[in-house]
Amino acid sequence: MKPTQPSIDEFAPLFYVRPDAPPLVIISGDREMELFGRYEEIAYFWRMMKVVGHKETYLYEIDGHDHGAMGEPGFHILKNHIKDILKAREIANDKIKMEVSVPDPDYIFTGTDPLKINVHLQNNNSSNVTGRVIVSLTTDDYQPLKTDSLDMEIGANKSYHQEFIYQHPTPGFYRYTVLFKRNEEVVSEKKFNIGYEPEKINSPIDAKADFKEFWDKSLKELKKVKPNYKLTLVPEASKLDYDMYLVEMRSFGNELIRGYYSKPKKEGKHPVIVEYMGYGSTPYFPNQMWDGFAYFVLSIRGQALNQPTNKYDTWINYGLDNKDNYYYRGAFLDVIRALDFVTSRPEIDSERIAVRGGSQGGALSFVAAALDKRVKVAAPHVPFLSDFPDYFKICSWPKNDFYTYIKNHPESKWEDIYDLLTYFDITNLAQWIECPLRMAIGVQDNVCPPHINFSAYNQVKSEKTWMAFPELGHSVGKEFYNTSMEFIRVKLGF
Repeated sequence: MKPTQPSIDEFAPLFYVRPDAPPLVIISGDREMELFGRYEEIAYFWRMMKVVGHKETYLYEIDGHDHGAMGEPGFHILKNHIKDILKAREIANDKIKMEVSVPDPDYIFTGTDPLKINVHLQNNNSSNVTGRVIVSLTTDDYQPLKTDSLDMEIGANKSYHQEFIYQHPTPGFYRYTVLFKRNEEVVSEKKFNIGYEPEKINSPIDAKADFKEFWDKSLKELKKVKPNYKLTLVPEASKLDYDMYLVEMRSFGNELIRGYYSKPKKEGKHPVIVEYMGYGSTPYFPNQMWDGFAYFVLSIRGQALNQPTNKYDTWINYGLDNKDNYYYRGAFLDVIRALDFVTSRPEIDSERIAVRGGSQGGALSFVAAALDKRVKVAAPHVPFLSDFPDYFKICSWPKNDFYTYIKNHPESKWEDIYDLLTYFDITNLAQWIECPLRMAIGVQDNVCPPHINFSAYNQVKSEKTWMAFPELGHSVGKEFYNTSMEFIRVKLGF
């Protein structure tokens, strides 16, 4: 084809003239020194982009430079243009506010109501804004369910509101992702979880035939170990209403474990709250201001006060070759040894024992209430160690610790690991709980997700109640502390 013969085909920029293209910066050398007809070609392209309504097409001619020499000054122009475009877009995007609300106070729907969220966009710019709202819904284990995508133009200083509904959900928890995009750039993003009828989540008991026999035998073996309680006063923590003691005692396998005991300075028989700690928590003293209770905070083997003599490496992986050697067999029995300690104390009313704790401590509260009828009330929150098959579909941890174990033990199989974990799954233990129980969850929890919290809770046959904190993750609010203390007081009769 002769250079004097123009052609506009799919290889020519002019073929793609359109008003919704991203910003274009067109740079040419001197028209008398450029490639033949190059300046005129791009000038025509620039003109047609303007004609179709594209507002951000810019044309520059660099005098005195041919096609090869125009590169260096062209880069300087381009860099400054990019800065200006990004700054303008940042300013415009900063003036777009997206709010997403859930028309349920705890983000947990019940009954026949569908899942429902509201998206509100406010354009505080002095010009119209075009964009796209994308709402994606998945199960808590990331199985896609529905995606809605809406293109829109929001007028200057105007707002946009849209309700998004998902009909006929099944009991469980769900993940929403809401995006607002402009020119394929994410301007705003919101991610959150909601729930539907959690008390109907189907996570059946999968205990083995010898499950009860295993724990009966384990408790008998614990009783053979003399605790040899040793109490050492901690003077710096004994200046208020309690004397604080470091407690040392022997547990299953003759393991030395420790805890802190707040002994009331007031005379008489006192109810006691036994508190179990989270996975890898730092040791802390229990309450020191008088509120009517004695307190004992246990450090299970290898953790907290026992960390300096830890021999269990990654606790949750230790002993996965045999249920008799598994870490949590001994740890669960440490939980019972803590109850042995408080009932050995003359100042404790052994008929008024409460247990509580969060995360691992929440799981251990379930364990205590399930394995020992001396527990009269339990107040766990965000409990760990539940419904492992579903747990590992929802969260990367602690599953990644198990992957590491399998990598280092190629002879091990997931099927065998899951079989072993059934003996230490609080979903299976919860069926034995007879005392009143009050549980709290964080709906946004991605460490011990609400699905597994309710897997255990739903197996409890005794009086029970729960509360949810819609915006919290692996924690609960002060409201639960207050209401759970009142719950404990009522159930212990004072």
